[in-house]
Amino acid sequence: MKILLVEDEREKAEKIRLLITGELDSDAYELTTVETVNDAIMRLGDTKFDLCIVDLVLPQVKNGEKIDATMQWCELIENHLTGRIASWIVMTGYSEIAASARHSFAHHDVAVIPYDNSRVWEGNLVRKLRDTYETRPLDFVVVCALEKERRGFQMTQCILGERTSFLGLDCQPAKIGNWRGMIVTQPSPGMISAAIVATKALTAFRPQAVAMAGICGGREGETRLGALIVPDLSWNYQSGKFKEGKLTPDLLHVLVTPTTRTGLDLLCTDENSSALRNGLMNSDLAHEKIQLAPMVSGSQVVADKTVSEMIGDQGRKVAGIDMEVASIYFAARDFFDGGGIYFAAKTVVDLANPYKDDRYHEYGCALSARFVTQALESLLSAEPG
Repeated sequence: MKILLVEDEREKAEKIRLLITGELDSDAYELTTVETVNDAIMRLGDTKFDLCIVDLVLPQVKNGEKIDATMQWCELIENHLTGRIASWIVMTGYSEIAASARHSFAHHDVAVIPYDNSRVWEGNLVRKLRDTYETRPLDFVVVCALEKERRGFQMTQCILGERTSFLGLDCQPAKIGNWRGMIVTQPSPGMISAAIVATKALTAFRPQAVAMAGICGGREGETRLGALIVPDLSWNYQSGKFKEGKLTPDLLHVLVTPTTRTGLDLLCTDENSSALRNGLMNSDLAHEKIQLAPMVSGSQVVADKTVSEMIGDQGRKVAGIDMEVASIYFAARDFFDGGGIYFAAKTVVDLANPYKDDRYHEYGCALSARFVTQALESLLSAEPG
């Protein structure tokens, strides 16, 4: 657990440090201490903290005059990802300022704890430390539309825990190396379910990364059965206005971030595709590619060539068609304020025509799960902090 302590009074900072040391094992936390508001903002810019313990009355810069930092802390909590995913404790010995600050922090569900000689603050801090350690943000969340897509992770290097229910979400804990995460399955496939599940999971688990794994349809001519599509761009192809039997599209596109796209592109090689397929059945698909290409989403299963042609009119390079990815991308983009890590990987198991069956489903679920596992480890390892 990473803890940021913002306190300019050395004696008070030392008391807080000793309390943390006595409460948590040395290998369970990493404490960073700064003395000014500006130093705290800089630290929050390059490190993702689980807990911020801050004073209210602090110098803006070293050797500067003390100010009331209430509005700056509230702005960080409300508008910046690093501030929003952390838990906060506000602790001050200035009773009048604390009284006026309580209303501002109440909007963000942050308590203002008086620091005095009564030692009540110690009990409050200990409870917050315990709660934060148990509920600290996860590193990643994976959303699957179907349970068989989640079962694909049994064919990966993930260490899977027991399924559980949390806030109505169907969850399965997972570890990738030292990264902690949760694989969440939707109650039903589709864009609405995907949007609800992704938003709830992002809010509950506050991860650094969100991904989607599973299977999809492909557009004939742009992809082939067994290809793995990693969407760098997505949209709802059904958005727009129907008039006289024809859709006039009103398309809202969402892209993965440039940093994420670069990291994914490095994994989309023929050599990596072969390595990911090693040990899986369906050897006739062993040489298909990993494609970094657009994928569109809609509310219906597509088994009609004319729909695929209509989608081609919206974007000639569209390779995949599914029912969820656009919703996942929009939810993640909004949660991460345009930053963060979000991506998907889906295996083509049909070509959006009437000739559909389940023969490639198990294979496709395992392949996409393997790529997502690999990509999460790579992208999270490249993240600062």
